[in-house]
Amino acid sequence: MIEGRGSRRQLAARAALAAAIGLGGADLALVAACDSTSGGAGAGTFDAGASPNASIYPAPLVTEAPDLDAAAPDASAQGLVADPSGRLLVPDASALPPEPLQPDTDLAAEPLGTKDLAGVTLEGSWRWRDVPQAPRAPEVAVEGVKEAQKLTVLAFKVDLSDSGRMRLEHASRALPLPARSEIRARVDRWGSLVMWPGAASFRVVPPGALRTVIGERRVDVTPLSVGTVRAAGEGKRLGVPTRKVDLASSLGTLRIELGKVPEAGDGGAVLCRALVEIAGVDPRSPVCVSGEVPLGAAYAWQEGGGIGLEMTAMIKRTDLAPGELLVPPPGAKRERSGLPIAAGGVFLTREELAAFRSSALPMPAKPDPAAPGEGFLAVNRSDLLMYLLLDGVPVVAVPPLAERYVLGPPRGRYGVAWRTFLGDRIGAPQTLELPARIVYGVTPDAGAPDGG
Repeated sequence: MIEGRGSRRQLAARAALAAAIGLGGADLALVAACDSTSGGAGAGTFDAGASPNASIYPAPLVTEAPDLDAAAPDASAQGLVADPSGRLLVPDASALPPEPLQPDTDLAAEPLGTKDLAGVTLEGSWRWRDVPQAPRAPEVAVEGVKEAQKLTVLAFKVDLSDSGRMRLEHASRALPLPARSEIRARVDRWGSLVMWPGAASFRVVPPGALRTVIGERRVDVTPLSVGTVRAAGEGKRLGVPTRKVDLASSLGTLRIELGKVPEAGDGGAVLCRALVEIAGVDPRSPVCVSGEVPLGAAYAWQEGGGIGLEMTAMIKRTDLAPGELLVPPPGAKRERSGLPIAAGGVFLTREELAAFRSSALPMPAKPDPAAPGEGFLAVNRSDLLMYLLLDGVPVVAVPPLAERYVLGPPRGRYGVAWRTFLGDRIGAPQTLELPARIVYGVTPDAGAPDGG
């Protein structure tokens, strides 16, 4: 739970009990004082390299939860009932609305359980749109390009417990967050955690910030909206009947395909909340319900472009290790800034890139004197994390206002294209001769880039 001056659940239960047995305001204050907890965390900080439009604190969710701090006029209004002996029974706290994770509030570790959990394990991958292909030429080594595509599949694995825990592990060398890093979330909290590889450290991701974490490797809060919801038919994935739903927000549209998987319990709703949040939709959307699991999703952004997501395998489990789904786990260090980053940002080795061509071509003198003698220099002059694709394969992710030198591709002609991970910026494909200096964007005025 989030530590502070007494949780909302405790206050709600005390207020309801006081109303039911007729305590006055002074008596209730005394009860509260006897059960208070000390708190007070310092103001949280965000990435030093974040966008100038970043919010320091998360925007409130668009629909405020009921005021749980106010007592109801009678016990029945709070859902309290009495047992046969006349003692009042307080309802299960899990029925109360989740609480938002705040960047400046300490989050206590969850206790380690001893029993294995039931749920499901999913394997899936992100699917890019408008990916250019390698040029047709005798020297293009088709098998080498195909092998590189396999090595850079945007794969992940998700564990969902019926008790309402989600653990999404990155399983690709080409995702914005490095392999073995994780995103964890729980049903009784809005927002999520990013775990460093090995789960030794974590950072709180408040509601509205998951989109920039996934797409830009930074924690910037995006405003959330209620959006509009429309049924879009039925389908079938992984042998499971599904219902399709279209959600629209100011950012774009999301078509999500939900399969009935009772074994997933509340864990399915937690994954659904994460996916709708990426689309700029409030995770309190009624689309996300217990016992349904997202098996496919397709995002189309307002300004063009998009990305898809597809689950490729599902296993029903009764042996999920409880220690691997804790949010957060005991002993993990909380980080106040930064995110896990793979060193370098180049996804393929020199030998793997050399396999793109069966032989090098004799090329004319370089028209750009700033071009390197071999390979290519990828220069990103925007304030976005940009991927550079070579023959349709993600080769390198270049941070904002940075450059990366990539060795390996033999001299020759290549299909080249820039894009953001989520596909909200997709550059026009072009054929270039390597070695080359490949530049995206223009130098921002006065060193103050816009929000992209």
